Amino acid sequence: MRYTLMLNLDENHARLLDELREHFRLSAEDTARFAIRLTHARFRQKPDVLVPEFRPKAKKPEADLPDDPSPM
Repeated sequence: MRYTLMLNLDENHARLLDELREHFRLSAEDTARFAIRLTHARFRQKPDVLVPEFRPKAKKPEADLPDDPSPM
């Protein structure tokens, strides 16, 4: 199922969000979560605060990969 989320960010915060997404290679879901937290911080009159509770979802390790990368 696909959802559409539209945000109304000012130019500065939109650019910042895009730069962070590219630098940290965030998924669309993590980018949306980050934008919501940033918007909430702006609402609370703290526009330049990056909320520390944000943690991107960690990728699950592949269970079927061997620990030793050497050829068999």
